[in-house]
Amino acid sequence: MVEAAAAGLGIALVFEGYAATALADGRVTRILADWCPAMPGLHLYYPSGRHLPLAMRLWIDHLRAALETCGDG
Repeated sequence: MVEAAAAGLGIALVFEGYAATALADGRVTRILADWCPAMPGLHLYYPSGRHLPLAMRLWIDHLRAALETCGDG
């Protein structure tokens, strides 16, 4: 979506971390800033318990790594 907006195809509503590079180098511009409240971050809710399925554990680890990479984590 960010690349499409940078190419002039329209506007994009994305988390700031996804657009950080394009914002920094001027390929996109923030618009309607007053209408975009700050979000404290993403939250993942899952059942607690000792026996978390391996697939869920791997998904959580993947999300954490991805968010740290894009600066949102």
